[in-house]
Amino acid sequence: MRHRVPKHQLGLPADQRKATLRALATELLRHDEIITTVAKAKAVRSEAEKIITKAKHAQFGDYKTLAKKAKEGDADAAKKVARALHLRRQVAAFIYDDEVVTKVFDETAPRYVDRKGGYTRIVRAGFRRGDAAPMAIIQLV
Repeated sequence: MRHRVPKHQLGLPADQRKATLRALATELLRHDEIITTVAKAKAVRSEAEKIITKAKHAQFGDYKTLAKKAKEGDADAAKKVARALHLRRQVAAFIYDDEVVTKVFDETAPRYVDRKGGYTRIVRAGFRRGDAAPMAIIQLV
């Protein structure tokens, strides 16, 4: 039984659900807005927000000067560089496209440095014509 297990199942096996959420998150972060069903929008919201939060935690200012200090022997700078690299690799393991990973770290995360979560908005968009599934637009705020 799955009593009180906080996960969106989407009626899919685990591998298909993971692939769907990865694809939706990749496209959301690439285009800043996608149209999908309400259930998928609610499921991908948490994944996208986790990714943006990881990218936010990797923001330490100018990465090149930090890396230069780390090479010169600054232990604190070396820790920050290692942390940023680790977070980038974690995001790259989930997102399908390397260009999107670069966009998330260089453009998207700096937009939300002062924001403490809630990076996405879900707007209802009526019903799909073929099967009357409730549709939604999920967008980055």
